[in-house]
Amino acid sequence: MAEPTRAAPKVAIKTLGCRLNQAESEQALEALGARGLVNTCTVTRESTASSRRLIRKLAEAHPGATVVVTGCYAVSDPDAVKAIPGVDLVVGNDHKDRLAELITGVPKVRRLPLSVRPAPVERLRTRVAVRAQTGCDEWCTFCIIPRTRGPLRSWPEDEVVADVRRQVDRGVREVVLTGVHLGKYGEDLGERDGLARLVDRLVAIDGLARLRLSSVLPVQVTRALVERVRDHPKVCRHLHVPLQSGDDQVLERMHRPYRVAEFLDRVEHAKAEVADLGLSTDVIVGFPGETDAQFQATMDVVRRVGFSKLHVFRYSQRPGTPAADMDGQLDDAVKKRRARELIALGSELRRRFHEAHVGRSLSVLVETAGEGLAEGTSDNYIKVRFAGGPDLVDQVVTVRGARADNEGMEAEMTGGAAA
Repeated sequence: MAEPTRAAPKVAIKTLGCRLNQAESEQALEALGARGLVNTCTVTRESTASSRRLIRKLAEAHPGATVVVTGCYAVSDPDAVKAIPGVDLVVGNDHKDRLAELITGVPKVRRLPLSVRPAPVERLRTRVAVRAQTGCDEWCTFCIIPRTRGPLRSWPEDEVVADVRRQVDRGVREVVLTGVHLGKYGEDLGERDGLARLVDRLVAIDGLARLRLSSVLPVQVTRALVERVRDHPKVCRHLHVPLQSGDDQVLERMHRPYRVAEFLDRVEHAKAEVADLGLSTDVIVGFPGETDAQFQATMDVVRRVGFSKLHVFRYSQRPGTPAADMDGQLDDAVKKRRARELIALGSELRRRFHEAHVGRSLSVLVETAGEGLAEGTSDNYIKVRFAGGPDLVDQVVTVRGARADNEGMEAEMTGGAAA
């Protein structure tokens, strides 16, 4: 009597952390096709703890699953990851491209009826992150990423173009170009303004509705890059430019490659050139030795720039980084108070940015629709909701802002869907 046929195994991917992790998880899902994976983050103590909790939770909930852990936490402390009960395989960042091959080497996976299928044709979502670069050479004193991601490495232009074209062929409408240090794309290959030239090639792809850029340091917000954001309708009018602190002495202790005056010069030039530019940033509060006056300087810079969105982080002592051993470590109570103040300011600025669009037109990529309500994101990164049906999903439509709050806008549709 023949043995009953066992179903081919399924794969589930859980992603923590940055957009680069998201992009790599998308690639892993394509490569695995029919074959769980946890893609971890370790940029702060909190993200490390979140990674450990998720790994344990998944291993306990699915005792028969093959649990594979990759990402920055898997690189920074592989022995600790391997020691978590239920973990079958730990894969470093440099070997993510070989996940499918490595997983088939796990003994209990080898015994399963694996079938390698072509990458799924159906799109995974309206917006997908695509990696162009990895690695970092800044060595900021609070950050462990150069150790977990390695030196600067850019993917060749042709490979990035082919990856984006493949996503577009699957129905993806917006691509988020991402990397650890995206603004330095091409520098390791001896190129200048490599990111701007890559943007030129990507916007020429037929069927791509939008190209969004992930985080870029102020020193890489060049005139060439700003011109692309200003002049090409496919390039989203949004830049994420990390500030981290509004005080030069703190920036020096952080080992950041810019000072406040240069930051202001670059972002204010971009705002002057690009109408209605959405400008988001990251800020760390409570860095070792940060005084009340230095924190207030950060508040002043944030207020002056008028960011459309703030990501506020309380400084976290990351073992193995120079900042963890610095004098002047601040109490958690001080960090929490400063974070509350800055978050409140960020909410006020975000509401003002939204209110400035009341009565004005916005270009919105519709992502979901149900019960008569469509929701999407404007090119300058405002969440927008308006009356509409499922036929609008994946379409770029023109709406007029009607009401605004901290979270986004309600709008009224004024134009049809764009091609």
